[in-house]
Amino acid sequence: MSFGREGRETAERWIGDIGATVAAAPCWTHHTEHTDEAVLAALREQLRTALVGWRLMLAGPEAEVLPARSEALRHGAVPAEIRIHVTSARRKRVHCPHCQDVTATDRAVDESVPCGGCGRELAIYHHVSRRTGTYLGFMADAEAI
Repeated sequence: MSFGREGRETAERWIGDIGATVAAAPCWTHHTEHTDEAVLAALREQLRTALVGWRLMLAGPEAEVLPARSEALRHGAVPAEIRIHVTSARRKRVHCPHCQDVTATDRAVDESVPCGGCGRELAIYHHVSRRTGTYLGFMADAEAI
C-alpha cells in the first residue's frame, strides 16, 4: 500500500524488486492519497485471506502509514511481516486522552494543538502508540488547573 506521490514511487520500486525475485508470488497493490475507512477495509480483506509468508509493505507520509500499520496489527499481522518507508513525518495525528478524538496537525513534537474534539490545548508528546498509530497528546496547562 502506498500513499501520495513519493509513497507510490517507493512502492513501484518495491514491486520491481519483488517481481525480479519472486515471479510466481501474488502481489496486491493499492495506491491512494489518504488512509480512510475504505482503504482500511481493503487492507482488512487482504489480512483475512493472508497465508504464511504474507508481507505488508507501506510507503508514504507517517500520518497515513501508521494507521494502516495499526490496523494490520489489530487484525492479526505481526511486526515482522510489515515493512514501512515514511516519506514525510511533518503531519501528525494526535490522540486526546480526554475525549478520545484524533486531531491531525503539522505542528511538531513538544508544540501544542487544540483538540478537534473537546478543544483542550494538547501538548504533543513524542510517544507514538503502536496500537493507534497516533502521538499522545496531554493537556498542556494541566499544572495550572
